[in-house]
Amino acid sequence: MKKYLKKSGLLTAVAALLISMASCEKDNVNKGDVNNDETYKAILKEYADEVVVPTYRLMAEAALEMRTANEALKNSPSSANIAAAAAAWMNARIFWEESEAFLFGPVGEDAFDIDGHIDSWPLEIDNIDEVLANDAAGLTGEIAWSDLDAEVIGFHTTEYLLFRNGNPRLLEDMTSAELKYLTAATDALVWDCVLAYVAWAGEENVSQEIRTVFNENPDVVALLNSSSTFKNFADKLKNATGNYAGSFVAAISEISDGAADIADEVGATKIESPYVNEAVLEVESWYSWHSLDDYQNNIKSIKNAYYGGRGATSPKTNSISAFVASKNPQLDTQIKAKIDDCIAKIAAIGTGGKSFYEVVRDQINAQYVDAAVDACAELGDFFKQISSNIIE
Repeated sequence: MKKYLKKSGLLTAVAALLISMASCEKDNVNKGDVNNDETYKAILKEYADEVVVPTYRLMAEAALEMRTANEALKNSPSSANIAAAAAAWMNARIFWEESEAFLFGPVGEDAFDIDGHIDSWPLEIDNIDEVLANDAAGLTGEIAWSDLDAEVIGFHTTEYLLFRNGNPRLLEDMTSAELKYLTAATDALVWDCVLAYVAWAGEENVSQEIRTVFNENPDVVALLNSSSTFKNFADKLKNATGNYAGSFVAAISEISDGAADIADEVGATKIESPYVNEAVLEVESWYSWHSLDDYQNNIKSIKNAYYGGRGATSPKTNSISAFVASKNPQLDTQIKAKIDDCIAKIAAIGTGGKSFYEVVRDQINAQYVDAAVDACAELGDFFKQISSNIIE
């Protein structure tokens, strides 16, 4: 989730600080004369190749399925096609939320700000209505991607056009203008998803289908070409080149810092803030009632990053978990347990079959909300210990 009122600005500041720290690490009396570069290289390779790049590949492929479903809905409106389009949105949404532990590099606001473009929240409903009233007939994906504000495109705009109160919309309630808007916004979403994948993997390493879609929009291609720093970013992370300036400490710290950031965001921003402020309109993904799934998938993104593989049930040999376990077994045990604890406690917020929107609206299940918020804060604190006490 990207809230324009509260930007993180993490990558540049953290990377600069860590590079500065790395330059004098051999003189650090607390950490001693340690060089873990080869170990870090192995971790970074597994992380990039087995977690980040596959997640963005799956997201790009799911976005293309969204495009197909929404085109079918526009060309042949039916309840069955609305249901198919809604299911395609749900599927693509999973992979985006499972990427939020690594919102740095090309997707970050210091690079191409794909996060802001694809996941801005809350929406500007008045502006969406203005587009529907005045511009929908001539709206194209190219215009949506280049000219429309982030708050009127992306995942949440397509969600708004497809869902109401947790269900796919009724066919009779959808207008031709909304269907046109939906397909244009989906094209913009597709290009953002593909851009994230191509930027990380390198254009030469993706399928011909993905290369073709990437080259559909010259503005997307020009954006990637505008910065060599963020092209083939997986290689730059694995080799600590580009902005990392040869510091494997800075590169490896992205994993723990990214995990800490999303744990804190899920607890404090996504769960606690709407509930405490009784602000139902702050509840992310509330049109589809997908919020609690989103938040659990955010924590699963942490698990994937920490274990070194998508869907891994135990840490891989070259995972950051294995490295932490070699330095501080107790901390590793705490992190693994707390990840699962967070997922379970977020799910429990919906006790009674409630969506998070309903929980906030009706101010119920407070004990489960508090437990989830506390668990996320604890998880974030554990990951902060990795950067401050383990990585050297």
